[in-house]
Amino acid sequence: MTRRLALLVSLALLLLLPCAPRPASAQKPKLRIWLLRTYVPDANKAIETSIAEWGRRKNVDTAVEYFTFDDIETKYVAAIETNSLPDVGQLQTISPARYHGMGRLQDVTDVVDDLVKANGPMLDSALPATRFNGRFYAVPFNYITDMLFVRTDAFKKAGVPYPKTWDEVRDAARRIKAKGVMDYPLGQSWNRSADGYGVFQALLYSYGGGWADEQGRYKSIMNDTWRTVLRWATEIYTKDKTVPPDAMAWTGFGNNEAFLNGKIAMTFNGPSIYYVLEKESRPLLKDTLMLVKPAGPAGRNHDVFLLSFSVFTSTKHPDLAKDLLRFVMSADEAGKYMRQSWGQMVPVFDRLRRDPYWQKNESYKAVLEAPKHARTPGYPGPVTPAAAEVVATNVLTDLCARVIVDGWDIERALQEADKRIRDIYASVPSR
Repeated sequence: MTRRLALLVSLALLLLLPCAPRPASAQKPKLRIWLLRTYVPDANKAIETSIAEWGRRKNVDTAVEYFTFDDIETKYVAAIETNSLPDVGQLQTISPARYHGMGRLQDVTDVVDDLVKANGPMLDSALPATRFNGRFYAVPFNYITDMLFVRTDAFKKAGVPYPKTWDEVRDAARRIKAKGVMDYPLGQSWNRSADGYGVFQALLYSYGGGWADEQGRYKSIMNDTWRTVLRWATEIYTKDKTVPPDAMAWTGFGNNEAFLNGKIAMTFNGPSIYYVLEKESRPLLKDTLMLVKPAGPAGRNHDVFLLSFSVFTSTKHPDLAKDLLRFVMSADEAGKYMRQSWGQMVPVFDRLRRDPYWQKNESYKAVLEAPKHARTPGYPGPVTPAAAEVVATNVLTDLCARVIVDGWDIERALQEADKRIRDIYASVPSR
């Protein structure tokens, strides 16, 4: 056999041999991303598109899965218990403190530093929820801030000025009812949703109340400030009767529906109501105004629903996960998302906050201002895992329900809540 023939035979035999498996390093990486499904479909689509574009550029498979406002914490806790956390996930205000306390979040200070260089400084109110011991474990993204929605036509008909304080909110509801303009002008449910516990926190902080001191240690709630706040929250049902009788059974979307259907003249809600009115060009839009939440004896203190992004310690691709965050939160991509949110997503970083988009009208200007007054769970102290647990376990809204639904007196309801909070601070380690 000639040397040439022998070579050809050898090559043919090699071709017949089974192919060696492809090295794992050559496989296309995949990132799992969990997002909040907001009430604004345009915004949901915009961020999905941004993630998909990053994946196309980086040759990475991206799988997006959604959770809702009502199941954020239960979904993450279940994933921790089953070792099925995503690579990247959006978190709400209390989540970074909880999951950092459990050792589940990667340090993302480098990502935050890069974004500050590109997009300018962030609002101070974002820091307590995302930075712990000087390091960032979540990247602040956007605020979804509750506003005071008012029906301007109802207020005008009753001859009532727009409220600037919590006492004026209650008084306005009573006067609108007394004038026969509307039977139940105030749509506030203390349900187990952000529209319940967030509003209660804003009310509480505006009266100078809290359940922790400046160092984040528990302090008793058995005091006159809490009694005053709880009276405000419950007497709108039991004494004023200015809230729809079925309001305590509303889901998180109940007050949206009541306002959009013309059943109430006031409610506290994120700008998703305004989105529906704008998107569908409803006639009610001209009679709807968003205002910054009212002030109390201790000033104006908003609650805050801060969306952030975290990278979980279980990811196999931490560098890709961080690169994804740099992309979706770049000025260009975050700007597209902001404009598709119809005012619901308020930026954290200065460059986007200065966008002329926010000067559209008085309602948009109020939405932009609101996070400046934001206070996080556990105020005036830091957001600790224990403070986050108080909110996550619905102590605040259950407190109101004990009086309104179960008929308890205020002292008994406060005593139960006091014990629940004490037990949380005794059992949840501070980190």
